[in-house]
Amino acid sequence: MATRWSTLTKGLVLGTILAFILAACGGDDPTAAPAAPAATATSAPPTATLAPGETPQPTATNVPAPVFDAAAYFEGKTIKLVANSNPGGGTDAQGRVMAAFISKWIPGNPRVVFSNSPNKPQEYLFAATRAPKDGTYVSWNSTPQLDFGFIEDMEFIKRSTFQFIGATIDATRAWMTYDPVGNLGPSGADNCIWDYAGQATTGGGSHGEFLIADEISDIADGDPTVLASMFASEALNIPFRYIPIDTVDTNAVMTMWLRGDMNTTIRASLWYRFPLEQPDWIPSGLLRAMAGMGPGELGASGGYTTPCDKVTNHLDADDAATFDALMNPTNYMSKALWLPPGTPDEVADALSAAFEQAFAEDVELVQKYSSIAGEVPLFTDRESGTEQTLANENLFQSGKVVLESEKERLLQKYFPQYLGS
Repeated sequence: MATRWSTLTKGLVLGTILAFILAACGGDDPTAAPAAPAATATSAPPTATLAPGETPQPTATNVPAPVFDAAAYFEGKTIKLVANSNPGGGTDAQGRVMAAFISKWIPGNPRVVFSNSPNKPQEYLFAATRAPKDGTYVSWNSTPQLDFGFIEDMEFIKRSTFQFIGATIDATRAWMTYDPVGNLGPSGADNCIWDYAGQATTGGGSHGEFLIADEISDIADGDPTVLASMFASEALNIPFRYIPIDTVDTNAVMTMWLRGDMNTTIRASLWYRFPLEQPDWIPSGLLRAMAGMGPGELGASGGYTTPCDKVTNHLDADDAATFDALMNPTNYMSKALWLPPGTPDEVADALSAAFEQAFAEDVELVQKYSSIAGEVPLFTDRESGTEQTLANENLFQSGKVVLESEKERLLQKYFPQYLGS
C-alpha cells in the first residue's frame, strides 16, 4: 500500500512539474483566436438601364493620333507647281529654279513639274474650287491677291482659307524709269517723281511724261496696286499716263522700254534683278528708281542706294493713309506659295518645312535663285505668313470702302471704258 501511494505521489509530482515547465517554455495560446471581421458590403457601380431595343454604345478610349509619315505620303506622287504668269518673266523663271531643286527636299522625293496659268483670276478660282487638295497642286504667285477674296466672281473665297507654304522675296516696290534723261529730259538724271509736282510735262525728252503700262485685266478689275500707283501720281500732280496692255511681265516691260512704248514700271523684282541681268543700267543711270512705293523701305540694289525715299513721305496725311490702304494689304509679300483650301495641315506643314529647309541649306538653289531674282531670297515661314495674311485681310476689309470709292473715281476718270466690264 505504501509502495503504491509512493508511486502515485511521485507521478503526480512529476506531472505537476512537467506542466510548469511547458507553461514556462510557451506552448500554444489556449485563448481562442478572435473571429475575422466581417467584410464590409460595397455598393456596385450604377448600371445604365437600356431602353427596349436600344443598342449599347462602346466606351470611348484615348487612342493616340497616328503620326503623319510624309515620306510614305509623297513617295510616287507628282506635284504641280503652277505660276500665274507667262513663261519668261521673273515669277516664271524663279519658279522653274525652285521646281528643279525642291524634289530632293520634300520627304519621299516626289516628282515636281512646273507649268503656267497666266490668267490670275482664273488660276485663283481653279485653285480655290477645283484643284486637288492633297498637296499635289501648289500655286506660285507674284503677289498675295487678297482682293480676289472680296470679288463675287471669285465666290468671295478669302486668301486666308488657302494654306500658306512660304514666300521668297522682299515685297517693297520701286517706281523705276527707263532712260530717264532720254525720255523725260535732263532733269531725269537726278529728280524724284515729286520734283515734277504741278508740272504739265517733265520739261523734255522723247516722252515728256511718265508712261506706265499695266495689264488690262488688272485695270478693269481695279487692282489695288494699280489704283495706288494712279492715286499717288494724281495726288502728287505729276505728268503721267497709264497704258492698258494685254500682258505686262518682265519681258514685255523690257520690250516696250526698248521700243519706246513706255518708260516706267512699278514693281519690286526688277529693281533687285538688274544688277545681275543688266549690271550697267543702274550705275550708268539708264534705269533709275525715282520713288519707293512701299509697303516697306526700298533697299539698295547692287550696292546702289536711290536718293528717292518713300512716296508717302511726300503726300499729306490723308493722302498717305489712302495710299497705304490701297497699296499695303495686297503687297505685304512677294513670290508666295499656296495650297488649295482644305488641304490637310500635316501636308501643308511638311511642304512648308521642305521649302524652308531648301532655302536655308541648299547653296546651289540659293545661288541660282539669287542670280535670277537679283537678291538673296528671304523666306517667310508658314506661321508668320499665315498671321500676316489674316492681318492684311482685315486691313483690306476695313479699307474696302476707300478701295471701292477710289476704284470708281479713278476708272471713271482715266478708264471709263472698263467700268462695269
